[in-house]
Amino acid sequence: MYKRLLLIAAIAILAALPLTFGTFWINMVITALIFSLAVFSVNLLTGLTGLLSFGQAGFVGIGAYTLGVLAKQGHPPILAGLYGVLLAMLCGFLLGLPAARLKGHYLAIGTLGFGILIYQLLTNSVDITRGPMGLIGIPTGGIDRQTWYLIMLSVCAAVLAALSYIDRYSALGAILKMVRHDEIAAQASGINIFAVKLIAFTVSAGLAGLSGAMFAAYVRFLTPDLFNEQESFRYMMMAVVGGIGSPLGGIISSLMLTMIPEGLRMLGEDNYRLLVYGTMVLFVLWFLPSGIGGLIERLRR
Repeated sequence: MYKRLLLIAAIAILAALPLTFGTFWINMVITALIFSLAVFSVNLLTGLTGLLSFGQAGFVGIGAYTLGVLAKQGHPPILAGLYGVLLAMLCGFLLGLPAARLKGHYLAIGTLGFGILIYQLLTNSVDITRGPMGLIGIPTGGIDRQTWYLIMLSVCAAVLAALSYIDRYSALGAILKMVRHDEIAAQASGINIFAVKLIAFTVSAGLAGLSGAMFAAYVRFLTPDLFNEQESFRYMMMAVVGGIGSPLGGIISSLMLTMIPEGLRMLGEDNYRLLVYGTMVLFVLWFLPSGIGGLIERLRR
C-alpha cells in the first residue's frame, strides 16, 4: 500500500514542477526526459540483452532529421515523427543483421562505425539536411512548454512501465537476460539467439528514434554535431551511472547529468563544470558499481 502512495505522491510532485520552477529549469527537465528515451534504448540493448552499442546517437539523429525534413516539407509533425521511428527501426534491423553475429569489442567498434557513418551522412547530405548549416524553424504545431512537459512525462512513464514489465514479468525479458548471461545455455534451450538479438536491435533503435523525433519537435533546430559519437558515449555514461538495466535509474541519471552541469554554467563556473561532472561520475562508479538503480533496489528490499 505504501508503495502505491509513494508512487502517487511522486507523480503529483512531478506534475506540479512547472508551477514551482522557472522556464530555464523546465527546459532542462524536458531535455533530460528526452535524453532518457535514448538511455532507455541503451538499457534495453546493453542492460537486458548484453549487447554493447556505441551508435545510439545515429538512431537518434535518424529520428530527429526524418521529422525535421518531413515537417518542413509540410507533413504533419506526428506523422513525420512516426516515420522517423519506423526508419530508425529499419536501420536498427539492417544493422542488427551483421552486428548480431559480433561479440565484445568487435560489436562495440561496429556500432561506433555506424554512428560515425550516420553523422557523416547528415553532414554531407546538404541538399536534404542542409549539412552544418542545420535545419531551422521546424514546424511542430506551437505546443507550449507546460504541455511539452506533460507529454514527455507521460511518454517516459509509459516506456518506463513497459520496460519494467518486460524485465520482471514477461517471457521476453527472461529470454533476453538468458541470452545476456549464457548464450550457449540459451541456444541449448531452443532459443534463436540471432532472432532475439535482432529484435533487441530493432526495438532499441525505435526508442532512440523516438528520442530524436521528440528532440527535433521540441528544440526545432538541428545540426549534425548534436548526433556525433560523443553523444553516444554520453547516453552510455547516463545508462552506467543510472545502472545498466535500470530504467528508473536511467531517468534519474539523465536528470542529474543534464541539470547539474547546466546549473554550474549558470553560476559562472565554466572552468570547474567538467571537473565536477567527471568527479560525480567517478564517485557513482566507485561507490555504486550497480548505479543509482542498484541503490534504489537495495533500499526497496
